Amino acid sequence: MGGILAGKVAIVTGASRGIGVGIARRFAAEGARVVITARTGDTGQGNYLPGTLREVAEQIRAAGGECLTVTADLANPDDRARIIDETIAAWGGIDILVNNAARGFYEPTLTMSRKRLLLSFEINFQAPLDLMQRALPSMRERGAGWMLNISSATTRMPPSAPWGSDPRYERFHRETGPTIYASTKAALERMSAGAAVELAEQNVAVNTLAPVEAVASEGALHINTIDKEAIWEPLEQMAEAALLLCSEPPATCSGLCVLSGPLLERYGREVRGLDGNPMSV
Repeated sequence: MGGILAGKVAIVTGASRGIGVGIARRFAAEGARVVITARTGDTGQGNYLPGTLREVAEQIRAAGGECLTVTADLANPDDRARIIDETIAAWGGIDILVNNAARGFYEPTLTMSRKRLLLSFEINFQAPLDLMQRALPSMRERGAGWMLNISSATTRMPPSAPWGSDPRYERFHRETGPTIYASTKAALERMSAGAAVELAEQNVAVNTLAPVEAVASEGALHINTIDKEAIWEPLEQMAEAALLLCSEPPATCSGLCVLSGPLLERYGREVRGLDGNPMSV
C-alpha cells in the first residue's frame, strides 16, 4: 500500500479496541506495517470486553494492509522485550512506537490499594519508557524515529476549593477518582518532554497526545468514566492527530504535549476515515 507511512514499521500497544484500533488502522491505510499488541489475542482468553487482536488484524488485512499480532501483558518486562524482538525479527526494525495501552483505576485517591497504585504506574509509565528504551537502537540504525505517548486531558488540574455546586466536578472529581490515573499520565508527559530534548540530535521525535474530549471506547464506557450521552470525541480525530505526529519531520515536530483537535487545526489537517478516505458529511 502507498501512503505517507509506506515502508515504515509501527508498533501500537493496546490495539485490541478503542483508540489503539483507530491508530493501527489509520497507519496501515497509509502504508505502514503495523504491529498490534494487547493482552487479548483472541476470543476465549478471559477478557470481559469486546475486541481482540485477531479481529483487528483481519480488518487491516481485508483493507490491504500488513499486520503482525503480538499477544503480550505490558506489566511483564519479558513480554515487553518480546514485542520488540518479534517486530525486528519479522520486519527488520522499528520506525514508530505508539504507547497507547493504559490501565485506569478510577476510585478515591486515599483508598487505592498499593497493588493498584503500582500497577497503574507500571502500565502507564514504566512500560512506555521500557518500550522506548528498547525501540531506540533500531530507530537510530534506521536514521529516524517517532515515539508517541497517548496521554489524557485528566492531567489538567481540577479547580481550587471551594467548588460550590459546580456540576462538572460533582461526580467525576469527587466520586469517580481520576487522580492516580491522571498522575501517571502527568508523569508520562514530563518524561516525554525530557526525552524529546535528549533525542533531538538523533532525529527521533517524542510527543504526547490526548483527546480533547473523552473517546467513547469500550473500556471508558465499561468503567463508567463517561456515559453514552457524554460529550465525546470521534475516534478518527485521535487517529488523524497520531498520524500527523508520527509522520512530520522529527526536527520540526517533537516535544509537543497536545490535544488532538487544536493540533489538527494548527496544521490545517482534515480528519479522514480510518481507511484514509474523506469522511462522509
